[in-house]
Amino acid sequence: MNINIKIEDKKTYEFYNPKDTVEILYREILKKGIWKLNIKNNKEEKKDWWYESKNDFEKNINLLFSKFIPKSSLRNEEKENKDKYLQFIISELAKLEEKLINFNFIKERNQELTKILERYGYTKLSFEAICSWRLIIGLGGTHPQETSMTLHHVYGIPYIPGSAIKGVTRHWAILKFADHSVKEENEDFSEVLEKISKGLEKGENFDLTVDGITFIDLIQIFGTQKEIGKVIFMDAYPISKINLKIDIMNSHYPQYYLGKEPPADWQNPVPIKFLTIEKTKFQFYLLSHNRNLLSCAEKLLKEALREHGLGAKTSLGYGTFDMI
Repeated sequence: MNINIKIEDKKTYEFYNPKDTVEILYREILKKGIWKLNIKNNKEEKKDWWYESKNDFEKNINLLFSKFIPKSSLRNEEKENKDKYLQFIISELAKLEEKLINFNFIKERNQELTKILERYGYTKLSFEAICSWRLIIGLGGTHPQETSMTLHHVYGIPYIPGSAIKGVTRHWAILKFADHSVKEENEDFSEVLEKISKGLEKGENFDLTVDGITFIDLIQIFGTQKEIGKVIFMDAYPISKINLKIDIMNSHYPQYYLGKEPPADWQNPVPIKFLTIEKTKFQFYLLSHNRNLLSCAEKLLKEALREHGLGAKTSLGYGTFDMI
C-alpha cells in the first residue's frame, strides 16, 4: 500500500504555554500523520493527521481541553486544527472512561454524600434522565477556542452544576406561573413575567397556586435575596457512557455580525465547531428537610428538563431530557 504513519516534527505544531510546560507537552502529546507514496512523482504525500497522547497515564481532560491546546504550525492545516484537537479530547476521554470503568466511583461518592446528609435529617430524592438528543453546558464560557464546555475541574468530565439545575427549574416555575396569571387575568405576558420574577426575587407572596404548587412554595424552594432556599439542587453527573460529539454552528453573515457590512448572501459562512454531549444518562439529586417542598421541586425540575431544556441552544432542541 506504500502507506506510512509518522510522528511529525515539533516544528509542525506548537503550544501557547510557558516554556517548561511546552517541553512536557511535546513529550506527552504527539502529532502523527499518514503519508502515502505518489507513484507518479515518487514522493510521499500527507493524507491525514491527528493528535495522540504518548503515555497511558490518567490525564485531566479539563486541562487538556482548556489549557494544553496544540495548534498546527502548517498554514494548510489551520482550518482543520480545531476539529483535530476536539477529536483528541474525545479520544482521551474515551480512554479515561474505559480505565476508570465509566467513572462509577463518582456515583458511589455521591451516594455516600447523600447518606451522610440523610443522617442530618435531610430527605433525599433522586431520579435518572437521559438527554433526548444533545446537551451543551457552558458553551459561552471563557475558552481560547471561543466555544467552551463545562467540565469538572477535578474529575475532568462533563457534568451539570447544581446552580444550572436550580436556575432552569426556577426559570420554568416563573414561566409556568406567569402563563397561569395571563390566562386568569388577561394581562400582557412580558409584564406579568417581570412581576412574577421580581416578586420571587424579593419574596413577595402572590396569591397564586398552579398544579398544587403555591407561590409561597416557590419562595421557600428557591429562596430570596435575604433568605436561602430550602431545597438543595446537587450537581448531576453522567452515569452511563459519556458520548461526546463534535457539533457545528454556522454564521452565514460574519461581516454583518462584526458590524462591517449589511447581511448579504455573498458573505462566506464561517463554521464554528464545538463539543456536545449526546444521549447520555445523568443522575439528579434533590435534598431538603421539607418533603412537600422536595416533591414540588422534583415536579418542576422534571417538567423543565422535559419541556424546556437545560443549557445552551434549547430553542433549537438541545438540552431536553427523557425521564427513565
